[in-house]
Amino acid sequence: MMRPTLALSLLALTAGALLGGCGRGADSGQTVRGHTTRLGAAAAAPSTDADLVSAVSSAGATGLVSLKFRMLQPPQVGQPLRIELVVMQQPGLDIDSLLVSIQAGDGLAVESDHSFEFQSPAAGATQRVAVTVRAGQAGLLNLGATVLIDTANASVTRSFSIPLIVAP
Repeated sequence: MMRPTLALSLLALTAGALLGGCGRGADSGQTVRGHTTRLGAAAAAPSTDADLVSAVSSAGATGLVSLKFRMLQPPQVGQPLRIELVVMQQPGLDIDSLLVSIQAGDGLAVESDHSFEFQSPAAGATQRVAVTVRAGQAGLLNLGATVLIDTANASVTRSFSIPLIVAP
């Protein structure tokens, strides 16, 4: 059996490793199913995107798209948590449609839309959406995101994981 302090240290170390990536993106609002989405004023106009964290993907940094995220406050049990998701396309990639589907892991519930579709985004564009989740338990929980990319020649799916360390 692992001692509680050792378990917490391993959890903190793992979370630090998972949350280590940062990046930048730009956006002026996107059309999602005919509606222009803009995040609330506090989330829509951060001075930089330096606080974005890369979601974990088995495809690594070589995929057609990457997914980054930002939380304005730490997750807590029973409290709604707004997460900004930023999908970044590979430069020059001509996409017909992009579908982002959100899946909650055990102990987590998605309270906002579970999917977002972008039709014919500009090559190299950045799409931003906000999702709201609520944790039902403390610990390391997972929010999954699957991105389906349709081009004129192929359909490709990329899966991402967003680890959440939830406080009681």
